[in-house]
Amino acid sequence: MLLAMSFGASAGAAVEFATYLIPMHVESDSKGVFIDLINEMARRTGTSIHINVLPPTRAIDDFAHGQYDAVFPAVDLNFALGQKPARTQESIDCKEDFVFTRKGSPFLKTLSDLEGKRVGITRGYPYAPEIMDHPGLKFEMAKSDEINIEKLMAGHLNAFILDEKTGVKAFEAKGLLPLMQYDSNQSVSRLDVYVAFHAEAAGRGMAERFSQALAAMKADGTYQRITHGVTIGGGCGRH
Repeated sequence: MLLAMSFGASAGAAVEFATYLIPMHVESDSKGVFIDLINEMARRTGTSIHINVLPPTRAIDDFAHGQYDAVFPAVDLNFALGQKPARTQESIDCKEDFVFTRKGSPFLKTLSDLEGKRVGITRGYPYAPEIMDHPGLKFEMAKSDEINIEKLMAGHLNAFILDEKTGVKAFEAKGLLPLMQYDSNQSVSRLDVYVAFHAEAAGRGMAERFSQALAAMKADGTYQRITHGVTIGGGCGRH
């Protein structure tokens, strides 16, 4: 039974979480940094949960339409204006996008560097307005990071914009890490990452409890132990 309107309304029913595959962070419904964080928050709040791994766009859309009680990882761009969810005020990460290029090609680092170039982006991936609305950028959308990497290496793209951790892991998985370049000190966008619940009373209460558990995990070192430094615990505002 879905509990979107009343968490715990049915005895023994689990709170349903939606998520999507992200290298290192969500490898399956039982493996990944974000999976371990959510499970620990659930344990500390005494909450029975069930994690559902879906395609990215479907995870967000199904949550928005009430088919799941919560979704992670979430950013503000996932939600339409006027549909702001309840969220953990404690962040689970800061998503920073960077410009990836092929080694030996021009070292493009900023959005201005990309003007007039062929730039790859991935379908279903939330790109900040400063990227999508930047004048003079020409985007080519692919259905996966792997396809964009192949196009970049084949010279069909000048650059590929992606979250740093996801990008590095994707190049590594394809054995192409030594052939790519990016400036780790020059992000082109930053978005706070959190766990989203529905904005009615039960959802707000759950968001608060999970946020308190997350804050306690950061204070006692559990967050740092689980993430091994691959996420930014303070969010985008507090490194």
